[in-house]
Amino acid sequence: MVTGNYQLTTVGNKLVFKTSSFKAERTSVLHSGVYSKEFSSMLLASAAALAAYILTDSRPPLLRYTILIIIFALSFIGANKFIFKDKELQVVFDRKDRTAHIIQSGLFIKKRENIPFADIKSVIVGNRQFNPDNIDGINFVQKISAQHGSAVPGLGESEEFITLSLLLTDNSERIIYAARLEAGKIDGEPEIPVREIREFLRS
Repeated sequence: MVTGNYQLTTVGNKLVFKTSSFKAERTSVLHSGVYSKEFSSMLLASAAALAAYILTDSRPPLLRYTILIIIFALSFIGANKFIFKDKELQVVFDRKDRTAHIIQSGLFIKKRENIPFADIKSVIVGNRQFNPDNIDGINFVQKISAQHGSAVPGLGESEEFITLSLLLTDNSERIIYAARLEAGKIDGEPEIPVREIREFLRS
């Protein structure tokens, strides 16, 4: 099963769940529509090119600018692919060793956690809502942005998430999926693979 936000596949005795939507947290002021990973990569590549420009002051102009272009291009591609890439969460439910393996990608290393099926009390659907704290500050940012023709859409709105979590026997939770509800959208809740995971754990 593949949707826009997650992938769920069965491989032998394993149920593999993958998603890049697993954090239920307030959106940063650095709104993705303004401060995207492409923009971040461009800033980093510009800084690298500027450093190279200073260090190659004694080089012939043609060679100097060729080096700058190459460094900018490589820095942009590398930053976009490795540094500012979307993080992914993978949960492998292994029926053979009766363990759920949670693997979260990182910049250099992956975070791993192994949870025995016996420690999973239930798979639950939850809800989390975040309301803006500083309305005056948000209004000020919106006003300044609008004056520069770059209003930030959605800034200051409440944010609500539907979450899918593993509830453990010690009553702690591991969120493995978080779908953000769009404001004003009334065509139903997002699809969540709770039934498929529950059935696999029971079998």
